[in-house]
Amino acid sequence: MLGRLASSWGLFIGAMSLGWGLGQRGVLTEARANRLLRFAVKWLSPVVLCLSFWSLEVGGRGVAWVPIIGALACLAALGPSWLYARRAHLNRPQTGSFLTCAMFSNVGYIGAFVAFALFGESGYGVGVWYLVYFTPCFYLIGMTIAMRFGSQTPDAAATSPFSEELRLFPFAGMLLGSLLHLTHCPRPEVLGWVNHVLIPIDTAIHLMAVGSQIHVGPFTGFWKPALAMSAIKFVYTPLVSWALASATRLDGLPRFVVLLQGAMPVAVSPLMLAVVFRLDRRFSSALWFFTNLLAIPWLFLYVPLIRP
Repeated sequence: MLGRLASSWGLFIGAMSLGWGLGQRGVLTEARANRLLRFAVKWLSPVVLCLSFWSLEVGGRGVAWVPIIGALACLAALGPSWLYARRAHLNRPQTGSFLTCAMFSNVGYIGAFVAFALFGESGYGVGVWYLVYFTPCFYLIGMTIAMRFGSQTPDAAATSPFSEELRLFPFAGMLLGSLLHLTHCPRPEVLGWVNHVLIPIDTAIHLMAVGSQIHVGPFTGFWKPALAMSAIKFVYTPLVSWALASATRLDGLPRFVVLLQGAMPVAVSPLMLAVVFRLDRRFSSALWFFTNLLAIPWLFLYVPLIRP
């Protein structure tokens, strides 16, 4: 269990660090990172999503609320983040970065694997089930926000066809996999092995491309927005998740997963949006770096309070 948890963190840190190193050396430029993301999102992600949703198995009555609560908590973060952006007079690229960072949390690389480390396969299964909302929200809502607030440069028009592809292809893969699952079409065993290879490859490509464009400092002047983002991630969203879990009468492991995932730091995906749609990459990087760093001591305090 600890080995698999360590390997997931190794992939996350290793791919991000490799991408950052290649970016610093000028090997993985912004244009190359953009093309790499286009390839992964258009060709690899749809296959991974199709194969994953094809074999998705979730049991129990209360657990059906888990991804719904995830989607509601994601959307609920837009309220305070929009109010802060207006109050702090953030410019358009910074506003787009702040909104997308508030919406999307690290529920996969951290949340699902923390659930796995504590409760094994059952914890991981419910943790992944929580992630069902992430893909449609990211491609349908997150990208719309990123396009709306992206800086208007001569190259911005080139991202329009890309954004349509990003919406269409992964979403089509998810829908196809769901249809195959609902029609009880058996998935060949070999495709399971294929997906176990494609998932880390697809993830590593995303992380490398995004890592190459991350600014790790100095983040002078960003501490106020970072603190505001931390309040949204570690106070507001957990309270929203708690209210929704109580309203739906979740208990046991599903309740724990909902409360855990509702208290995760900024995800990697907003950094991808910042690269593709020309939001404020330095601003997004500061929010990501600060909240993920703060999440380490935060989880040691928070998890014992919610563990069933």
